[in-house]
Amino acid sequence: MSDRRRDERISAILALLSRRGELQVRFLPGTLGVSGATVRRDLAVMEGTGLVRRSYGKITAARRGAELPVSLRNAQNTEAKRRIGALASSLIPCRPLVVALSGGSTLGFVARSLAARSDLTVVTNGLDTATSLMERQLVQVVVTGGTARSLSRDLVGKGAEKSLRSYRFDFAIVGADGVSPEAGVTRHSARGAEIDRIMLGQAERRIVVADSTKLGQVRQAKVVDTGSVHTLVTDSHANAAIVAALRGAGVTTTTVFVPTRPVGGPPWTP
Repeated sequence: MSDRRRDERISAILALLSRRGELQVRFLPGTLGVSGATVRRDLAVMEGTGLVRRSYGKITAARRGAELPVSLRNAQNTEAKRRIGALASSLIPCRPLVVALSGGSTLGFVARSLAARSDLTVVTNGLDTATSLMERQLVQVVVTGGTARSLSRDLVGKGAEKSLRSYRFDFAIVGADGVSPEAGVTRHSARGAEIDRIMLGQAERRIVVADSTKLGQVRQAKVVDTGSVHTLVTDSHANAAIVAALRGAGVTTTTVFVPTRPVGGPPWTP
């Protein structure tokens, strides 16, 4: 089995754990449509990386609400992120512009959609974002300096902050680990939050992309108040009351339609 399929199964298990708190291991092969041996290997990986605890035929989340490795985030809500990325990229007008993009799994899809543009200069602290932008060798890509975070594959610290402050951006697009009408846009990492705050502060137009699972969540590091955001792009599974509250706060909130996919079902094709 490929690493991608394994990450999709691990993400499905984490999604189930987030709703149920604990799971009986014996039910996972049928739920995921794989053999018991495959499930045991997946759980060994999850236990080894500190994602779950196993005891007496059950598993519980060991790091509930913690930041996940980017490889696992890439396997979560893929279709929603693809559609969000396509819509967010369409908000960038077709003319010479300087755009800031952060790192993260949803920004990877924004970058793929922008990769065919020859009229853009994009400044990013995201290593995966930069790779996606360079696929067609058309976008002029500037990567900040800084210290690499292996968990998220982005650059943070004084070098990245100094680089970003030397630019004025026409648009900035950043991701989020939490979006709340009351608490604002938040991140797991304080250093990552500081980078996003600078990107948004240096931009004329400020866009946040976040799939529906991030709405209503509050993480430890605040980026900005929601009132500082011009546009939020999310998906159709977003909580309607939260969307209404964000719109009431003056945030242009756009939802892209995403059909329901059962947990453990076949993966979407991005």
